[in-house]
Amino acid sequence: MNAARRLTADDAPSLYALRLRALRDHPLDFGAAYEEEAAWGAEAWAARMMSTHWFGVEAEDALIACASLRIPERIRLKHNGWINAMFVAREAQGVGAAHALMDEIEAFARRAGVSILKLNVRAGNGRAKAFYHRRGFEPFGLEPDSMIVDGVGHASVEMAKRL
Repeated sequence: MNAARRLTADDAPSLYALRLRALRDHPLDFGAAYEEEAAWGAEAWAARMMSTHWFGVEAEDALIACASLRIPERIRLKHNGWINAMFVAREAQGVGAAHALMDEIEAFARRAGVSILKLNVRAGNGRAKAFYHRRGFEPFGLEPDSMIVDGVGHASVEMAKRL
């Protein structure tokens, strides 16, 4: 497994494939829907990718983990960083890819002047909540029906970590 790194436009095709896999295999854990993003196509995905900071971990030349970091541009908000779209492929779980990814995101965020990281995790995703808690994230809110899937509301836990 390679160290985590910031992804570039050259990584867009492999990131797009991994992202679609995440959305297909875990439809309740992401605000986006597989059908929506699959319809975009690789070119539109590449344009979207460049609008935020994406990070990834590779093993044997394949992308196995990814996450994005959004930092607001507004002067009163740019101390915040929002982690989104965190995914580690099943075959890569338990080997440190998630920690490598978070280490790189936190280091990048600090260099960018971010002092607090925030994220949302589905309330029923105990494994992810436990991972983020081990990383120092604490819950600060519960968003009821943060997304509706097939007519059923799913709450998300809002978590934060001071850097």
